[in-house]
Amino acid sequence: MTYTRSTGHTGRGRQMARGAAAGAVTGALVAAAAVLGPGAEAAPAAPAPEVPPAVTATTLADGERLEVLPGEGATQPGFRIVSQDGGPAGRYAYALSGDELTVLPTGRTGRTTPTRTDLEPRSGQTRGRSGPSGRLASPSPAPRGGMAGSAAAATYPVSFSVANSVQETGSLMRVWDSTTWQPYDVETEQFALRGTASLPPGNYFALTVYGSYDRPNYLLAKSFKVTSAAVKVTFDQAGAKETGIRTDDGSVTRTTTAVSASLPNGQIMGYAGGGRSQVFVTPFIASGSALHIHEVQGRKGATRQRPSPVRYDLSHTFERAVPADPVAEVRQAHLAETELTVRGGGQYRSGFLQTVPNTPYGGVYLSSNVPVAGFLTEYVTPGLSFSRIAGYGTHTFELPDRTLQQGVHRGESVGRGPYAPTGGKKYAASRLRDDLVLYGPFSVSDSDGAFGRDAGATQSYRLSADGETVTEVTGKPAQSPVSLKLPPGQGTYELVRTVTRDGETPFSRLSDKLISEWSFTSGTTTTRTDLGLPDIGFRVSGLGLRNETGPTPSRVIATVNAPDGTPRLRGLEFSVDGGTTWTPIPIEGSSATAEGEVPVPQNTRYVSLRATGSDERTGTTVRQTVSRAFAGPAGVTLPPRTTGATAVSGVTVNENKPLVLDGLARGSSAVFPVQFTATDPSGIAGGSFLLYQGAYNKPDAVLADGTAHCRPVDATTSTCSGLVSLAPHTELGDNALAGVWKVAVAAHANDGRGVADQQEAGAFRMMRKAVLAAADATPEPVTAGGDLTVTSRLTASDWTDEGYAAFAGQPVTLQFRQTGTTAWSDVRTVTSGADGSVTTTLRAWKNGDWRWAFAATPAATAASSAADYVEVK
Repeated sequence: MTYTRSTGHTGRGRQMARGAAAGAVTGALVAAAAVLGPGAEAAPAAPAPEVPPAVTATTLADGERLEVLPGEGATQPGFRIVSQDGGPAGRYAYALSGDELTVLPTGRTGRTTPTRTDLEPRSGQTRGRSGPSGRLASPSPAPRGGMAGSAAAATYPVSFSVANSVQETGSLMRVWDSTTWQPYDVETEQFALRGTASLPPGNYFALTVYGSYDRPNYLLAKSFKVTSAAVKVTFDQAGAKETGIRTDDGSVTRTTTAVSASLPNGQIMGYAGGGRSQVFVTPFIASGSALHIHEVQGRKGATRQRPSPVRYDLSHTFERAVPADPVAEVRQAHLAETELTVRGGGQYRSGFLQTVPNTPYGGVYLSSNVPVAGFLTEYVTPGLSFSRIAGYGTHTFELPDRTLQQGVHRGESVGRGPYAPTGGKKYAASRLRDDLVLYGPFSVSDSDGAFGRDAGATQSYRLSADGETVTEVTGKPAQSPVSLKLPPGQGTYELVRTVTRDGETPFSRLSDKLISEWSFTSGTTTTRTDLGLPDIGFRVSGLGLRNETGPTPSRVIATVNAPDGTPRLRGLEFSVDGGTTWTPIPIEGSSATAEGEVPVPQNTRYVSLRATGSDERTGTTVRQTVSRAFAGPAGVTLPPRTTGATAVSGVTVNENKPLVLDGLARGSSAVFPVQFTATDPSGIAGGSFLLYQGAYNKPDAVLADGTAHCRPVDATTSTCSGLVSLAPHTELGDNALAGVWKVAVAAHANDGRGVADQQEAGAFRMMRKAVLAAADATPEPVTAGGDLTVTSRLTASDWTDEGYAAFAGQPVTLQFRQTGTTAWSDVRTVTSGADGSVTTTLRAWKNGDWRWAFAATPAATAASSAADYVEVK
């Protein structure tokens, strides 16, 4: 059977850097962002490859990028979709026919056309698990579309359309011979649910997929026959029935879903991603076919700023027949229940958890927001294996595959520090002739053994012999293989690898620098030889949810990992001043593992660790340093930082105008710019910005944290800018977040030393649009001196739902303008009621207009009602 595995984020605002594509996006936007692909490339499980793996990239019609990753052994290549800025990609329909993958962005406003790419199989044996990337394994590739195997047969035109649809959108359409299940392509029209094909006589089965983000989505089926004339085939949207998985927990709702149909030949067609969209399918019966649903549910009203503390991970398959009521029902009591503790290394409030069921027909990773430094209660379909990825920002962890049976199970933890390049995944270093290939993508694994990587981290290598530098490589992505040239013959070398990541972000401030130093002996080889370089893992007892120490001393455990040798731990040290001074830790334990107590002063912000070890069999030594291994009692706060002559100024958001978010339809976005000026005598290498509400070190909400594109104005000055795309319903989801937001910006100098980090560099207002209904004065006309009642209703744009909601408890002023004058005068102020209504009664003496007025606040715009003229008799 064809097997698809892929990852994706859904329902989040997107940040875009002006000009060239931005770098890795962190913080609120959460990297790893593909609907059909993971946030990180798959990694070999054991020795390094002979050459660095290649990535074949294709630009999609909407500017996003489809990347085909190399396969391993017998598996086919994987794939992922990456947005222009590295942030979340949109919703995609997809179809796999043999070794051809077709993807189509859905629900876009611009031109979108299907993109096709080949997925060529690899020979050999699979080694280890496939990792987090999409994998396609087709044991018997089917002929690709058109006339394969039927070149001599007469064909007839077949037109496809969809009845009872009001959507103007693109679609994927596919058709198969329902006897042989040979696939045929359908040419579809832009922004129209129509297509054409040329087919020989026979019986056929067709599918179409279309929809948009947070709107109804459709997977329609139709059987038909071609004889000796043209045929018109009509899919009927009205005949589609809502599908999904329903629980008896009324407090939760669908967060995201993936629906696909699999066919007898192992091919699949479906879509994934998007928010709480309804999904409609055509009931059908086709032997060997099935409808697969993977649905994630969370607490109603939860958003990324307020993540759900509960997650339902549900999977169901309708075999052979899609019933007239294709909704599966499950009871909470019949599910597996467990708890996931999500630990963090910063102040960020929200992370993500991605899961995919491991089934023969494949699946798509679905992502939902989870609380960071918090607990998540999980309810999972029992008896089914799930692959899982968790993380925050650009930092991701591969959790082990898990199968739970019905009942309550012991919980797990992810994100426990220290983060270090270990965790049982062997560091790959091998030599062939005089080429040294190094590969260690899991640089920030947690101490519970979850393999961790950071898509924003960089690595550098320095190789020396006899105190002289042989070669040096800098600024490479930490997840990529690196090849170094060694001198011919036998020699003793010192190799230093430094992994650097941005420790100034709100989602993770720990393990900002990881240094591994090896001394080894190697000679020219004719076959690839594993050098067996050891590494060292750390574990610290007594850390809190943000990996900070408590009131009692912490105990550090260090373990040398040399799977093919004889490991020995030789020393352990700690530093509380960033590595300026080191203090030995008296250790006790076995030759490979030892532990000792670390007395951490109360004012300590971070503790760094350093350990030395060796492989007694080979004589190779290692010293491993983890800067900011865990936080001290003072927590993981960050003060503003300025180094050198770097400076930032002129910070603006939305061109210094309030950002007004009106009643946008769910799924719609507002786009606004962020800009600042950065200077340094050596020039500016890059910059970043962060939008947040509350205190920097403990924000109430984080909107965007990522790279700004810096354009030089002259040799010392650059203008740094970026765009933020914000969907208020999914990104904010809470009207209480209206008001004053702050801007933090940072800039880095070309000389590598200058840094300017301003945590409160500016502020802006994010406002709801207020609306007052037309004033209504009664009675009309009114007798002089008689009572006149004037009413209206105050509403404001609703970020939890579409349209406008009652704006209660607000001061609203009644105003009067006498006939023959132009000035309005205030009469009295009342407070809007629970339903937003305002009303007052007063005596009427003069002819004139009455209206209500609401003055702007930091959270809402000013508003005036239409006036009502009243004649006084």
